[in-house]
Amino acid sequence: MADSLDPRVRVAIEQACTQLTIEYARSIDFRDYDNIVNLFTEDAVLVIGQRLEGRDEIVTAIKQRPGELRSRHVISNGFVDVTSERSARGICYLTLYRHEGSESLQRGPVDLKSPAAIGHYEDAFVRTPEGWRIKHRVLHLAFRDPAQLP
Repeated sequence: MADSLDPRVRVAIEQACTQLTIEYARSIDFRDYDNIVNLFTEDAVLVIGQRLEGRDEIVTAIKQRPGELRSRHVISNGFVDVTSERSARGICYLTLYRHEGSESLQRGPVDLKSPAAIGHYEDAFVRTPEGWRIKHRVLHLAFRDPAQLP
């Protein structure tokens, strides 16, 4: 089925799913937490150290991030495999920079020694009546700085 897709449809699906991964990172880093609801299906699962099920649980957990936390989720090496007109799966690498402390509330750069973590997200995407959404997202860490991410 996926092999028979029009190449333009395939590219549009790949772009929509890639945009979801970028929008997730932007929303987290710039505290646009209400936008995160729009990126997931109602019954989505997000595994980021803990398993969160459903939009409400995902957003509630993310809104509990400390106020003095500055982060940048750098997304790269994105790959989307279109499996049908209604589903796709993907992977993208994550380099996470973070600092927690009052310096995070000030303008300008914060001193940083190294990334807090490096890993990848494994995603399942589905097309809904509202557009493409994340159905399942799992974070797999390859490296972490225990001083920043216990």
